Amino acid sequence: MNSQDSSNIYPKAKNPFDLIITKYVWSKHFGSNHKICILTFPDSLGKINTIAPMKIKDDQISFIGDKNLFDYQDLIYSDKYEDKSSSNHISEIFSEINKMPNVKNLIFESVSEQSYLIKYFKENNDTLWKFDITFEDVCPIINLEDSWENYLSSLKKKYRHELKRKIKRINSSGKVDHYELVGKDEIMKNIDCFFELLKSSSHAKSNFLTPEYQDFFVDLLDNLSGYDDLVRLSFLEFEKSKVASSLSFVINNTRFLYNSGYDPKFSDLSVGLINHAYSIKLSIEQNIKIFDFMRGDERYKYHLGAEDTRLFTILGKRK
Repeated sequence: MNSQDSSNIYPKAKNPFDLIITKYVWSKHFGSNHKICILTFPDSLGKINTIAPMKIKDDQISFIGDKNLFDYQDLIYSDKYEDKSSSNHISEIFSEINKMPNVKNLIFESVSEQSYLIKYFKENNDTLWKFDITFEDVCPIINLEDSWENYLSSLKKKYRHELKRKIKRINSSGKVDHYELVGKDEIMKNIDCFFELLKSSSHAKSNFLTPEYQDFFVDLLDNLSGYDDLVRLSFLEFEKSKVASSLSFVINNTRFLYNSGYDPKFSDLSVGLINHAYSIKLSIEQNIKIFDFMRGDERYKYHLGAEDTRLFTILGKRK
């Protein structure tokens, strides 16, 4: 799998996990026991408009990546992809999989409810495969307003007053600064601080950030941070100390919040929540249309106005 292929895919990506470079970095770190299988399908003019980036291990085929690290997984479609093409190409994908005699099982994880795959499997039966679609998780999102004031007004009264109170309290307690790093050198210079805040914020996140995952993140950010301000590393400072941080990707007018952390010594000032609120404010100022908190139903996401979208797992087994 060649990372240079990403230059042709990048404009078509709906999210950072669609990028071939992201899949290449995952394969480099975790794919040694898998066979990489990338299927491509052209339009009527011969230009590729659908890509199925998959991996095979034993008798199972799945998307390149895994749900611990990839919040969304799907086929990759061109910008000009039409709904009427979906059934044909998905049928072609399974026609190709059927030619792989060792593949008996399929698992497509983290598939958005908006995916063509979900529609296809709800509307079509396959003569050779039995498919089940099961609920996996939620990805809460905010459709952003055109101003910070309108965003605050859109919140439920209780949450709006609570957020304003918390912002007022931290600003009356000391000097507060919130900023975003986009340059590769700045991001890589400060990434260790992000990791420390991530690990310190909870035992679950500390256990999540294994040395293997940390190496993957460093490699991924090193590769992605040169792509048109795609990577955003935000910090909240209180009295000149970094007390909260978040790592996001911005693509297709959407900010995808990948992970975050904070210093628990400042939890009484709600620094984690305020860091997210200021990132929402910054997104509005940057004319970003959607703030995607991605996987997980943590309460703070709903306090900040998010509403659920759903992820599904598609399981397939040869009949």
